[in-house]
Amino acid sequence: MMMELSTGALIAVGCAGGLLPDIVRLIKGRYEEFPGYLKSASFWIGLALLAGIGGLAAWWGAAGDAKEALAYGYSAPELLSRLASKATRPPDRGDRDRQPAQWRQWFAK
Repeated sequence: MMMELSTGALIAVGCAGGLLPDIVRLIKGRYEEFPGYLKSASFWIGLALLAGIGGLAAWWGAAGDAKEALAYGYSAPELLSRLASKATRPPDRGDRDRQPAQWRQWFAK
């Protein structure tokens, strides 16, 4: 029998989902040198924003269970960061001369 979680608990799980990529990155680099960015205020502000976005996504998506709330919380900041990175990417300069040659080389293999 599964216990129903309250809306507040689902939002908290969504916030944890927003923190998950950074937690995984820290665990992955646990044997490396201590990252200097952990001492900056901008990292912690950004981390709090990611957690908030994750919680907001879980609430707005009306997550039904903890797994769904975690998925919403994890994917929302990832999606927003990808959209933001594409919005700030410089426009294509029309470097089309190299592209067909690369395709021909790929097909020649």
